[in-house]
Amino acid sequence: MPIHALLEREKAQEGAVFSPEDLKAIIAAYELALTRLKVDDRKAPMATLVAKTVIEIAREGERDPRRLSERVVRLYGINPR
Repeated sequence: MPIHALLEREKAQEGAVFSPEDLKAIIAAYELALTRLKVDDRKAPMATLVAKTVIEIAREGERDPRRLSERVVRLYGINPR
């Protein structure tokens, strides 16, 4: 799953940027966004793009999984409802 590898790489490069609670929210947002975007293959390029985008938005301060996933879904032009 790309999100775990990306979060581990970020932790190694920058130290503990996200708390354990933040990580749970980020992973939940990632899974929700993939479900809503109908991305089943977690190794697909789109899954990696979603993971990177979720992490980027979380770095801006958003921690709510639903809002995080909605922003990702909107970004890629899919109706979030």
